[in-house]
Amino acid sequence: MKRKAVVLCALLVIFTALFVTGCGRDDTKTFSTPDGKVTVTAKPGGQGEGVVKIEGKEGTVTVKAGPQAVSEAELGAPVYPGAQVVSSGQFSDAKGARSGVASTYMMTTNDSFDQVASFYKANLKDVQQAMDQTAGDQKMAMFMTGKKGDMRNIQVIAKTSGGPTNIHITKIVEK
Repeated sequence: MKRKAVVLCALLVIFTALFVTGCGRDDTKTFSTPDGKVTVTAKPGGQGEGVVKIEGKEGTVTVKAGPQAVSEAELGAPVYPGAQVVSSGQFSDAKGARSGVASTYMMTTNDSFDQVASFYKANLKDVQQAMDQTAGDQKMAMFMTGKKGDMRNIQVIAKTSGGPTNIHITKIVEK
């Protein structure tokens, strides 16, 4: 089982790299492997937008690159106003007593770290754990919300020297 997961992850990295380079046209290719099927879709424009989907006996992995819309209902957490989703990924485990879905969304905003961290501090419910730290040229705030079987991890990350603030939200739901 671990070998299959390693093979699927390796394929994911390879095919993600292929479509991130962009081919400038809407193109879908499907590849079959002994462990499942890989479908790569490059979006028009060649700006690294596309989707990689890996389907196997153990579950499915889907990675989307490029601008996307996301709602609070999908995230299970507030969407920072004006933040843009730059990529997302979903992994569903179809086997075992602890099957479920893990989703991750990566967003960015030009607002300051302090503005974004304050927004999440004020708007998150059921915060189980929170952490704030600065290390070198990087600030990070992390919040864990929810309950066992339905958790969210929200990370706000930015350089102390300025630049965009990145927001990573991971949602884990067990079935």
